[in-house]
Amino acid sequence: MVEDNATARTALRGHLMSIAHLSVSSFATGAELKSALRKQHFELLLMDYHLGEGKTGVEWISELLERGFLRPSTGIIFVTSDRSPHVIGRIMDLQPDALLIKPYTIASLTRQVKHYLFYRDYIKNVLQALDDKQLERAINVVRAKITEGIPPRLVSEIRKLYARLLYESGELYRAQSIYDDILTRSEKVLWAQWGKIKCQYALGQFPNCRDDLGKLVTSSLAKDKAFEWLASISFEQNAFDDVEKYLGEIKFSDLTLPAAKLKTRAYQKQDKVVEAIDLLQKKRAMHRSAKDRFNDFTFELAEFYLFLAEDSPETNRQESLSQARKLVGIAGRSQGDPQTLQKRDYLLAFSALLDNDKEKAAHLLDGDYIGNYLRTEPSILVVAAKVHHGLGDEAKASELLMMAKQKNTEHHAISEQVMNDALIFSGSERLGLNHSQAIAINETGTQLFIKGEFNKAMKHFYDAFTLSPQTAAFGLNLLQCMTESNTGVYRKYNINNLLESIATLPLNENNKARLEQLSLSAQENAL
Repeated sequence: MVEDNATARTALRGHLMSIAHLSVSSFATGAELKSALRKQHFELLLMDYHLGEGKTGVEWISELLERGFLRPSTGIIFVTSDRSPHVIGRIMDLQPDALLIKPYTIASLTRQVKHYLFYRDYIKNVLQALDDKQLERAINVVRAKITEGIPPRLVSEIRKLYARLLYESGELYRAQSIYDDILTRSEKVLWAQWGKIKCQYALGQFPNCRDDLGKLVTSSLAKDKAFEWLASISFEQNAFDDVEKYLGEIKFSDLTLPAAKLKTRAYQKQDKVVEAIDLLQKKRAMHRSAKDRFNDFTFELAEFYLFLAEDSPETNRQESLSQARKLVGIAGRSQGDPQTLQKRDYLLAFSALLDNDKEKAAHLLDGDYIGNYLRTEPSILVVAAKVHHGLGDEAKASELLMMAKQKNTEHHAISEQVMNDALIFSGSERLGLNHSQAIAINETGTQLFIKGEFNKAMKHFYDAFTLSPQTAAFGLNLLQCMTESNTGVYRKYNINNLLESIATLPLNENNKARLEQLSLSAQENAL
């Protein structure tokens, strides 16, 4: 359990010990929990929302999930005295196993924990399969339990679990049908609403996605997240004015780090450098007394200055590089966390490269933590790729970019996903690796297409064509996949504008014939 109030922590521990034969560890901060998770695993976390002036419980859980500190089997129960829709909405976004509102009674705590333990025991084989990374086996176990008959008190939890597993396995239409069925019975079930939207997004159904998000912006529990999603979709479609508009609907003090980063990137895309720097400076100032958040925004501002230096002529980089180094020094000071040290040293090495000091850059890669990429965030993997490429190791750079792409597909926050995709694309393009990356991604897509896994294949063909938009074959593969799966719209393409895009490219005779045939097929299917 994580609770910053010592009295409440002691009381909660005593209550838990009386419920069942539990081994209980207690922590005052998320940082203490993170340190413990390097050495041991917990089956259940009881997480307070407000943890002093540092990150909230939601922010800590999000970070621990993204960095791989928590196993899929870890249960989460949130505890909070804050009943505001904003806070409750953020907690529910994580879909915890339970939410306890303070002041809780011993009876309500006992009921929630015992119910969770009963549920956990019922799905223990599913949890074991998930920890073993055997998703298909986990799904089969759930299906068998559904066939046998689920205890009435667990029906909601099992449906929620089954839909999530189907989504993670790429069975998006089946997952969406479960969410639709739940919403038909009660349209107010928030986790089902978000589950449906995530399926629509993964299926590339952006118009439907936008329509349903438009309904959620009136919900006090979901409006901020809905605006962040709308901004993220706009960013992917290069509608940067809309990104500003949607994120402007969120109170500045409530902008999450991903949302603030997204707005900064939108400013950068429109050459609004002063506005971007001002936003990050203000967010830093807001959190000066909260070290965790302050460091996060400090690192982000340092990265922004490095990107400015990278885009500037060599003779005009010194001011940006100086600012970046100063900020990295502030955020990286007195740090013992290996991932933070790795981030610090890769950013400094990138700065050294931009300053044409390869010897210093190479020296900064000497730390024993530098090559442990298990918990490295995708954006830093892109920086690492640039560093290794600058030091002459193209193979390592290509490997790190592919790793960044894979890690990004597992990211929970859509705003982080679209930003990382843009960073991976621009980084790969700058290093001249986009086409080779596209060939590998297209090959995987082809194998998936042959197996009839059109949804998964379509994303690969889309990514390949995005990486190498002058390669007609990649666009034709995407077009064929859309045609054969009767998909009229996929992400930023509909059939017509995809046909127009391909028609403007250099085409050999085979590609011309293929384009004509696919155009006829699309017309016949009225796509």
